[in-house]
Amino acid sequence: MNPVIPVLDLMISQVVLAAQGDRETYRPVHSKLTHSSQPIDVAKAIFNQTGCDVLYLADIDSFNGANPNWNVYNDLLNAGFGLWIDADWVSGDHYQQIIEKIPQRERLKIILSSETLANFTDMDLLTKLIELNIAPIFSLDKKAGKLFTQPGNLANATSLELIQHAFTKGVRELILLDLESVGTMAGCGNSENELGPLIQEIKQELPDIKIISGGGVRHANDIQSLLELGCEHVLVASAIHQCQLTPDDISDLTTHGQTTQAFTS
Repeated sequence: MNPVIPVLDLMISQVVLAAQGDRETYRPVHSKLTHSSQPIDVAKAIFNQTGCDVLYLADIDSFNGANPNWNVYNDLLNAGFGLWIDADWVSGDHYQQIIEKIPQRERLKIILSSETLANFTDMDLLTKLIELNIAPIFSLDKKAGKLFTQPGNLANATSLELIQHAFTKGVRELILLDLESVGTMAGCGNSENELGPLIQEIKQELPDIKIISGGGVRHANDIQSLLELGCEHVLVASAIHQCQLTPDDISDLTTHGQTTQAFTS
């Protein structure tokens, strides 16, 4: 599987460009790959540039209180993409609707992000997803280095405590993300910043967990740095839209090269 996971941030049924977690400033994406901001068009353009057919989809509307955008999810899945969906699965017990609303789940993973959680009991949802035969990913979200959660007892926990608790609930894939770095193209993967020591600590304590990160990626060297730190996959948006990652870059990073056919409009 490709180590690069392109990111689609969805707001009002359009792909937007995320910037430092300040959602009031998000605007429809201006991509060098396509003039469209419609999810299916953007996804196909990204595939044609990168060959990546697994996407991270952040449903911003759901974080703002709307229902999950089931139609977009199904359109992308039906087009052949794999989806990691980050939405507010806690409010309204939306997770219970997944079986009914998403018939095609073979390439679906559900992300439970710390920003939607208040208490340790909220993390029981991870086990419930597994019981529904849906693979969960836990996302440890930070803002400017501080843990990002809803008010509750999670806010007093350390990063490692939350990750260990998620592991006991059955999670084997983990996203580490600081929202302040998202959309900045300011660089990442420096082993001297907080991410490096945290990844090393996780690898030591929980060697069976796969780590995904991103935010601030400028080019292939940043991705390679994160992979060398111990990440399994890297989340990327801006660098793809600005064509800072060439098809050759992606090919060099890909551990299992495959010949792919371009999507047609």
